[in-house]
Amino acid sequence: MESPKERRERRRAAKRHAIRMAAVRIALDQGLEAATVEAISAAADISPRTFFNYFASKDDALVMQSPVSPDEMIEALEQRPLDEPVLRSLRIIAKARAEIFMPVFAGMEQFQELLRRHPELASRTAVTNQQKVMERVVDVIERRLGDGDRLRARLVMIGTFGATFSAVLEFLAGTTEGSIDELLDRAFDLLEGGLSA
Repeated sequence: MESPKERRERRRAAKRHAIRMAAVRIALDQGLEAATVEAISAAADISPRTFFNYFASKDDALVMQSPVSPDEMIEALEQRPLDEPVLRSLRIIAKARAEIFMPVFAGMEQFQELLRRHPELASRTAVTNQQKVMERVVDVIERRLGDGDRLRARLVMIGTFGATFSAVLEFLAGTTEGSIDELLDRAFDLLEGGLSA
């Protein structure tokens, strides 16, 4: 059963996604300049002040980002039992957060179209800051693994995101049979099995 905190997180993620999709629709229909904070806020039926509770700028709202922040990932991972294998912990976290991932990937085509029309948006993302934050996730995984192998920790993190995104995309595309839970399990089984090819 969903806890009050999980319910709040899901609602916040849904609101953030709705605001982001309003921004993308305006930019696609009327042009990038028309996607002002005021216009986005009006389209999302929120105040500009509320907009800034979710995004630092209009550019932040126009770029697709991970629906689960590294801070949320770190917090969730630190709450898992220390003797639980790391990939098992990450599988459980991914399955618990799958609902949050779904709407984001359902709107992916619109984000891709926006980037195709406005490639300059890609350069406006805070790539450096994202990398610094992701390093914190690698730190937590490295501590959990306990072997001091940073390359392994980084591969576990990247593999986790790849397995999750792959399962969600397959589910949304309908190209692979199974529920999202089943596809996530299959993706993590492949990851844990070493993806021998």
